[in-house]
Order: sequence, then structure tokens, then C-alpha cells
Amino acid sequence: MTTEINDHIQVIAVFDNGIRPAKFKWRGRTYPVREITYTWGSKDGAASLVHFSVTDGSTLFELVYNTSTMKWSLERTE
Repeated sequence: MTTEINDHIQVIAVFDNGIRPAKFKWRGRTYPVREITYTWGSKDGAASLVHFSVTDGSTLFELVYNTSTMKWSLERTE
């Protein structure tokens, strides 16, 4: 079951040949990114968004990086 979240989050990411989230903090808890299962891009007006489907080993999350504001959000969980 997919749950819409749309919260701003803090992310530790690696910028090497692109961007890759390594772990993120949401609601006081830190989640390791064990695997990136899929990535895709989209637009929000002039802003480019980079979407990451990631898992911590038990839950699937969709993280979004806004390249204009350089902010991250957690869009949904499954």
C-alpha cells in the first residue's frame, strides 16, 4: 500500500558521476539507503527533479531532489 508523505527531509548524498543518496533522516530517525531500485527525472516548472526509489531493506521510499532549490523531499512510502 502506497502512502503519500510529501515531507522535507535531510539527506546525506554522494555527488560522483551524478547524485546518489546514502542515508536520510525523517521524523527523527535515520534510514540507510541499502539499494537504489530506480531513478527518473521530471520537471516542476523550470525546476528539474531527480526521483529515487530506494529501500532500507524493508521499506520502499521515493526520495526527490530538486536541482533548483537543492532540497530533498520524501514523496511516498510503500
